[in-house]
Amino acid sequence: MMLGSFYFKNKAKQALSGNWQTALLVVFFAGVLGTVLQVAQLLMLPNQAEYLSVETYLQAAMEVPQSTWNSLLVLSLVTLLVSPALSLGRYHYFVERVRGNELGFQGLLSRMRYFGKALWLSLCMAVRIFLWSLLLIVPGIIAAIRYSMAPYYLAENSDISAGEAINRSKNAMANMKMSYFSLSLSFLGWTLAATLLQTLLVDVNYVLGTVAGLFAQVWVTTYMEAACAVFFLTVSQEKGIEKAHREMFSQFEQMGMDPDTLDEMKTRARMQEDAREKMSKDLEDMYYQAYNSSYDDDDDDKLD
Repeated sequence: MMLGSFYFKNKAKQALSGNWQTALLVVFFAGVLGTVLQVAQLLMLPNQAEYLSVETYLQAAMEVPQSTWNSLLVLSLVTLLVSPALSLGRYHYFVERVRGNELGFQGLLSRMRYFGKALWLSLCMAVRIFLWSLLLIVPGIIAAIRYSMAPYYLAENSDISAGEAINRSKNAMANMKMSYFSLSLSFLGWTLAATLLQTLLVDVNYVLGTVAGLFAQVWVTTYMEAACAVFFLTVSQEKGIEKAHREMFSQFEQMGMDPDTLDEMKTRARMQEDAREKMSKDLEDMYYQAYNSSYDDDDDDKLD
């Protein structure tokens, strides 16, 4: 049975209660380099919408001073190198926040020393998702969901490799893709509302609209980050999904759900959990056999 998005969002709201201010700051500064880069490009480069053809736009771009291009290049490189590590710090902050630990704003910088590994993971994920996207859009979306937990695994255990983080994400998301997709889709309305708010206020006052729109987007992202952190802890912890189902059923009982319907849902949840355990055991057996096959039969170091 698929875990409903309301479960993750409810847990996220509980985790953020009384801690919104710090969480908002963490989200804002985690993406500040990308925001600065976008603003710099808007201010320093020609606006393509103002040109009637690609040729005229390219001509205007060629007239931009070389020093401007150099500045944008440096800013782009800094953003590329630093942003993945800031993202790891953001994931670490929200996971600890859900656990009840408040790291403070310094939590954002807690994974900066792993910027090289964070960058490599980001590139590995981007390449894999791009290659799957060459087939069709849907395989690309599925790949993005499959690898979505990899940064969380690396943020929680920075001793593992990027490849190990990706493999752990693939295993954790084996039967949870629809739950994650449903959770992501549930924030679409909030995102559209934030965009609409900015559009309406910009017509009244540009500065007011921009600031209000930015705050709304940061608020939505903060809410979503907390919900995704709850999702990660659910799929990564032993018996986490089983525990989540119990909590969800308890909420259903409090809401007065029909007992027969609730029993049917519990049965489906047990069947799903049994299927997950079987898949996990099959994977362990596969790795076990692969390991043993790399040794000769008479090798003393062979696994028993």
